[in-house]
Amino acid sequence: MAENNPMDGRRAVPLDLPPSQVTILRGLLADWLEDGRRDLTDPEGMKNPDAARQDADAFERLLSTMADGQVSIPDEAARAAVEAAADAYDEASEYTEIVAHHNALRGLLAALSVEAA
Repeated sequence: MAENNPMDGRRAVPLDLPPSQVTILRGLLADWLEDGRRDLTDPEGMKNPDAARQDADAFERLLSTMADGQVSIPDEAARAAVEAAADAYDEASEYTEIVAHHNALRGLLAALSVEAA
């Protein structure tokens, strides 16, 4: 029997990002999906395997729809998984510190530039 709603109430919307950003996102999502699948090979050793499975499924859905230049919304599980991954990525890369350094250096350069005088 066919499903009544195979999209589960979701609708496809265009992913309005430059191709370079889509390439970056596809790489990150593929890495996170691979990490999740690897972790799930030993679910007994995991704190919350159901959450990890849900995240892996979300990353897989996103990769699948991004191939067509779109994403399906609403998808709260995908939004939450990407938010957690983005926060972890920012923390690991010390994003806040890098931005503060960048802004301070650019401010100093602006003050030292001939046009500022």
